[in-house]
Amino acid sequence: MSDERGAELRTLEPVLYGKFESQFKPAQGEGLVSSFFVYNDDYPNTPWVEIDVELLGRFPQVVDMNTMTPGSHLRTHYVPFNTHLDFYVYGFEWTPDYVAWFINGQEVYRQTEEHVTDLNHPAKIMMNIWNPIHEDWVGVWDERVLPRFAYYDWVRYASYTPGSGDTGTNNDFTHEWQDEFVEFDTTRWEKSDDHTWNGNQSTFIKENAVIEDGHLILCLTDNEHIGYQDQTIPYVLWARARGDSTTVRFSEELDPVSSQNENNFVVTDAMVLSATLKPDQRTVGLMTSGMEMDNSYNLTVLGINDDSQPPNTQMGQWLPVNMPQPLSFPLMVNSAGSAYNEYLSDQLWSSGVEYGHMNGNYQVTDQEIDNTGHEDLYRSSLNRVVSYKVRVPNGVCSVTLKFSENHYLEPNQRTFDIFIEDSIWISELDVFALAGQFNAFDTTLNGIIVNDGVLDLYFSAIDYGSGYEYAGPFLNAMVVAQDSTFELEAPQDLLPRKDQIILFQNYPNPFNPSTTFRFSVSKPGKSELNLYAVRGQWVLQVFSGYSTIGDHQVEWSPVDHLSSGLYIARLTHNSSIKTKRVLIIK
Repeated sequence: MSDERGAELRTLEPVLYGKFESQFKPAQGEGLVSSFFVYNDDYPNTPWVEIDVELLGRFPQVVDMNTMTPGSHLRTHYVPFNTHLDFYVYGFEWTPDYVAWFINGQEVYRQTEEHVTDLNHPAKIMMNIWNPIHEDWVGVWDERVLPRFAYYDWVRYASYTPGSGDTGTNNDFTHEWQDEFVEFDTTRWEKSDDHTWNGNQSTFIKENAVIEDGHLILCLTDNEHIGYQDQTIPYVLWARARGDSTTVRFSEELDPVSSQNENNFVVTDAMVLSATLKPDQRTVGLMTSGMEMDNSYNLTVLGINDDSQPPNTQMGQWLPVNMPQPLSFPLMVNSAGSAYNEYLSDQLWSSGVEYGHMNGNYQVTDQEIDNTGHEDLYRSSLNRVVSYKVRVPNGVCSVTLKFSENHYLEPNQRTFDIFIEDSIWISELDVFALAGQFNAFDTTLNGIIVNDGVLDLYFSAIDYGSGYEYAGPFLNAMVVAQDSTFELEAPQDLLPRKDQIILFQNYPNPFNPSTTFRFSVSKPGKSELNLYAVRGQWVLQVFSGYSTIGDHQVEWSPVDHLSSGLYIARLTHNSSIKTKRVLIIK
């Protein structure tokens, strides 16, 4: 039996066709997946039928949408939000003629090809959390991230009743039931127990499928601390520096007070000026002074709490800081193989590299490639690629993407979208339709603005192709040129860039009897300002309300029972968090 323990819930009875929905929040972390799907568990006695919504812990903004017949027909769908931070509604409609996927009630993708007719056998509704062995899909597993939890708010099912329904596309579906997980319904569900398969590093046990506080909680744990509990201290997985900033990645979500106390981080021979918890709640950005690229530094963290109740505390961990040499531009990469002339070799993306791909496999042909003097560069291709990342200076850059369709013989067999920095840049790219087979095809994209130090490219299939080797989005090579750079530091009175908030120091501070809090937001949303004791206990709420774009201020006088001393003011706006120290004198 494997060392990890996962969880799975499935309906007792299968259904044929319908509308299937669930509102859930998946687990984040490399090497794992949270899912909502239908599957014919009578296979191989009857045909393989599977329709998936899978959220990989490694991708904050990608939703896997797949049908298995048993061939795979996958779209890695890019979304403009972090799927791991909140509950969103995912679902699909399954009919004899199409399968359509929905996010928050909006259709985002549809399959109507011939393979849909093979999805013609009843299947059970399922949810699970597990850690696959397939590193080219989910990334490298690290047991230090345990435990991990996926939270399901509800599941809803509507039968397929074309022409006489009350919900779904054209009202072709009839609502049958919705389970809010107030209690475990033994007439509807069963928990998988002592169950696994080839490719699954975990074993499903019934103790790891928990109903609590109106949620189904699927747990991925070690074999000792099973069920919905967290007794593990947070670990630093890695730390890497760039200029005056250091990024620190933890194994789990953190308490926002201790993680933003700069005194809990010590860098040898340097000074830590500030600590900011990133929106994923498990990455801390340190602003430092005195770090030089050619020197070596060690980081010590202490007193960092996770977000469990009661919290688990990292009392002391030491590790070296990665001090990478920045890239030279233009950067030329053979995205599908070894170094070629001035092109660098491809590599997997990780915290220890400056560029690389996420997901995919290499294929090579010995055919001649036309329209180029660099045939070997186009003979190898990276297939099923989901993302390519390059660390670049903040500023404006251009990207040249190089392709050669070396497998398909007609158009509309393999098409895909390309997203760069949260925006779609190429829609429905069909390399064969544009250039034919075994022909080099280049396209250059200019004016790409990067403001977080990483150029992000995402690839989403429309027509996936067939098989495994030559399927999905692909890339042969790329060139990244740096057009201009800029500094992101701005005066305090300027509005923060997209998706940021600024909490200014309250004035006066120390204060008695009143003070003014001022903050600025770059997008509208709900804001909350709360006061915490220095040990992390919540004290009171200062402000709660809707904030428009721009500056806001709140005048506040402490209540009589509040004693003198140091407190932490925590501003939450949408998914962003900022803190400041507040000193009350009475």
